[in-house]
Amino acid sequence: MKQRPGTDVCNALVWALFLALASTLCIITHWRYAVFRNDVDLGIFTQVIAGLGHGFSSTAEGGVNHLLVHWSPIVATGWPLVRAFGPVGLQYFQAILVAAVIFPIWGLARARLRPVPALALVAVAALYPILCANGVGDFHEMAFVPLLSATLVYALDRRRWSMSIVTALLLACTKEDQFVVLAVNGLLFAVTARSDVRAARIGWGISGLAIVMAFAYFGVVRQALNSHVPYQSFEFFNWAGEHGAGQHFAWAVLLPRMRYVLMILAPLAFLPCISRYGLFLIPGLVEIFASHQAVTVVPGAHYSALLSGYALAGFVDGASRLSRNKPRLATGLVVAAATVSIWVSIFASPMEYWYYLYRPPNAHDALLETTLRRLPPQVDVGSEDEIFAHLGLDANASIDFNGQRWFVYDRTHYSEHWQRIDEPAVGRALARKEYCVTSDHDGIVVLKRSGP
Repeated sequence: MKQRPGTDVCNALVWALFLALASTLCIITHWRYAVFRNDVDLGIFTQVIAGLGHGFSSTAEGGVNHLLVHWSPIVATGWPLVRAFGPVGLQYFQAILVAAVIFPIWGLARARLRPVPALALVAVAALYPILCANGVGDFHEMAFVPLLSATLVYALDRRRWSMSIVTALLLACTKEDQFVVLAVNGLLFAVTARSDVRAARIGWGISGLAIVMAFAYFGVVRQALNSHVPYQSFEFFNWAGEHGAGQHFAWAVLLPRMRYVLMILAPLAFLPCISRYGLFLIPGLVEIFASHQAVTVVPGAHYSALLSGYALAGFVDGASRLSRNKPRLATGLVVAAATVSIWVSIFASPMEYWYYLYRPPNAHDALLETTLRRLPPQVDVGSEDEIFAHLGLDANASIDFNGQRWFVYDRTHYSEHWQRIDEPAVGRALARKEYCVTSDHDGIVVLKRSGP
């Protein structure tokens, strides 16, 4: 098949864009890690992945096999990065996975448009603030979802049926909520296929695959691993404990969700709304909005990864559809999308870079890292969340002060939990001489339990 003129050059530019985006996200994640601004999730997944073959668990998850917490065997693919770089390797892995969304988006765009306009759409997609937030947050199993969901749309759109089934299977191995997302989206694809019998059959097949995987996980895997461990994720949707009624409660629920929709769609000029693939956002939005936990409607949280791949695919499809009849309007909306994305990234970034790029790494950070490395290997050590994120290679490390053999804290780090609970507990333990201070430098304190 003869390529369109300029395709080779644009292919090279897409690779350059991917490398630029991946490098930028890796630099940000390294900076965040170096100033100790990662949270508990990084420590959890480092322990889980480092324990591949002997536990696949984390102390923060109660020591149970992680597959009982979430069905995400795909995270095992991060093992080489953990071995090579330690906990920060998972952050690099996530940044690269998220940046790779560019490739299926480019595939969709070049199938519809000439190389230069297609490249312009991909460049705007790379500016998408939600995508960047997905790349720099704490590592999570959702790191795989933007790339895989965009690839699924590409495979369905280009009628690459084998690729679509394989991609759906991989998505079903990222997290169990994908069982619902895939079942609904497979149904939506089948319904919108109209007279295309083969496409409808694939849509039904994806729905069926999701249902089979759900039965396999809840009916077989969980029972085989440990039938007594309760499934806690349903608590996200338990509104029974919420207080408030009437207009105040309604606005407290509605306003964050309205802002969330704006943050998802406004940087894409609402173009996914005129694409059939914009429908694929529905199950993810329903899941996010159905949760009573406030964190799920924070745009920078990892839950938004449910949406970003589908949103970008809908953006490309919507822009190309509009360009057929109203090219000037389509161009204007793409420019508007780029403008809004840049504005959001500067003034209201879901990356929340003010939290971890507020200063460069300094000697205090280096001293804290050195202090952690000098601890005995595989020691029973406790710490605050941000320090625990650096201790993931120690299978015995745990969060919070709870009678561990060793405990490390940093007076310069603040958290409400530390101030209310752990700091008073540490003070009482020292007063009773249950612990002694083995080192105290620049606010970094190492405690050791007295006696055996």
